[in-house]
Formats: sequence, structure tokens, C-alpha cells
Amino acid sequence: MDLIFFLSILVSVFSLALVLVGIPAQIAKNYREKRSGQPVTTILIALCFYASQIAFFYITHAFLPLISFSVGIIMWGITLVQYFLYRKNSGLKRYDR
Repeated sequence: MDLIFFLSILVSVFSLALVLVGIPAQIAKNYREKRSGQPVTTILIALCFYASQIAFFYITHAFLPLISFSVGIIMWGITLVQYFLYRKNSGLKRYDR
């Protein structure tokens, strides 16, 4: 087995684990609490990371990890939308105390 192919599989498996377990758990928690659990800076850094990885994988024709990172950027996009949806709710809770 080629080392690059093996590493592509590892990157894909761990990225999918993060994307399909970790991020949906955060999205569900945000939805239940009606607030964003991540600061916007963290979300933007994650989106930039995923975008740069997608560009890199596309240019190098590493299409296996490209799939998992494409799903990841969509999931982080959802957390960004949640941040703006629930931003007002988070602000109101601070003033109610």
C-alpha cells in the first residue's frame, strides 16, 4: 500500500469522525441552548482551515480526504449561521443577570 494513500485514508477517517460526531454534537447543543457554544473567531479559523485544506486536496488530486473536508466546511458553516441566529439570545442573557 502506498504511504500517501494510507495517510489519505487516516486523514479521511479522523476528519469524518470529527465532522460526523463532534460538530453535530455542538450543533445540537447550540440548538437546545439557543446560543452558540463557540466564539466567532474559532468558527472563522475552522472555516479558513477547511477551505485551505479543500484547495490543497483539490490541487494535489487527493480526492479521498476532499470528501470529508467538504462535509466539514458545511458543518462549520452551520455553526456560523447558529452563531448569528443565537447571538442576540446570548446577549440578552448577559443583561438579565
